[in-house]
Amino acid sequence: MTMTERLQRLTALRQERAAKWDTARTFLDSKTHNGRMSEADAAKYEAMEKELTDLGSDIARLERANEMEAAMNAAGNPILGEPHSGKAAGTGTASASYKQAFWDAIRNKHYTAAVQNALQVGTDSEGGYLVPDEFVRL
Repeated sequence: MTMTERLQRLTALRQERAAKWDTARTFLDSKTHNGRMSEADAAKYEAMEKELTDLGSDIARLERANEMEAAMNAAGNPILGEPHSGKAAGTGTASASYKQAFWDAIRNKHYTAAVQNALQVGTDSEGGYLVPDEFVRL
């Protein structure tokens, strides 16, 4: 059964459940007197409740199947966008001063105050030093 067929079946089952609930509610209201119901009417109502419960189980099963298929289809879609494409060029780790300070620190193997100031992004709790965007491998 395809996802489209399952969605159509789900809609039909939901409509059927709504109609059966209307019937069961009407039956319950008409057969209950002073909060009590005859034994025969109670058996009929319990059968109606079982049909509603079974329909609910069928609906839940089809919904889980649709969710699983959607998840499996989404997992197969390749990521085609460029990483960090939403980031403004020339700011943060993409800035020219950051790039220059990074390579100066790598070449000289020591950190001056200028290098440290340029390489530090955010606060210490956010991780400290970062690599320029063009050198990050995901």
